Amino acid sequence: MFKIEEIDPVCYRKQTRKATLIVMAIFIVIGFGTATLAVDLFGEYSSNHLVLNFIGAFVGLLITGTIVKLFFADKEWMKEGIYAWRLKRNLMYISNVLNNVKEAVENGDEQAMKILRFYHLGLEQMHRLEDNNQALIDVVAEKKELEDKMTERNLELNQVEFDFTWSDEYKSQ
Repeated sequence: MFKIEEIDPVCYRKQTRKATLIVMAIFIVIGFGTATLAVDLFGEYSSNHLVLNFIGAFVGLLITGTIVKLFFADKEWMKEGIYAWRLKRNLMYISNVLNNVKEAVENGDEQAMKILRFYHLGLEQMHRLEDNNQALIDVVAEKKELEDKMTERNLELNQVEFDFTWSDEYKSQ
């Protein structure tokens, strides 16, 4: 179950910048090291050192990803980045079935209304966090229309929780 949290956009951007710089620094060190090592170890077997550099850098990327996953994912400075990644992932579950969810909303399906409401709230938060004001404008009309439908049915407008299994019902429609 994923829940939308209140996050200050300025703090979010500051923390994700910091996390990005730390991860990039780690990748640069490991990537250059593995690229150089690949050329040193396998250079005599290949005349194409560029390919060896790419292979070494890719191995460095895999090592960096593993280090981030195992050692840094639970650190305080990664919290905002991990949260945004999880939010985008849950929004993607919905966007994969969005046409079917919208069709179900038009047919009066209350569960679909709740899913679409979460989608709007999540999109709105993501756009605010990333300072994407133009995309916020695009969502406003559809969001207002859904709010009116939900109010008519006395449904809770504060749909801040989502379980990706809820979208499974709309996959095959």
